Amino acid sequence: MRQIVSKEPWWAKPPRQGQDESELEWGWLVTYNEGEPRFEFVKQRPSQDEIRNRKSCRITPHE
Repeated sequence: MRQIVSKEPWWAKPPRQGQDESELEWGWLVTYNEGEPRFEFVKQRPSQDEIRNRKSCRITPHE
């Protein structure tokens, strides 16, 4: 049986250098447990709070 293991806000494409995260296309990275973990990107924009409070998919500043 297909079950969702996790669902996290994620960008569709990595940002270009200097690009602000507000300019990115956002969706959900959904992990399913079907024997082997399986990932799917769902093009449904998370709320600004969900994007701001995400645990992963962070933009790291370049020096």
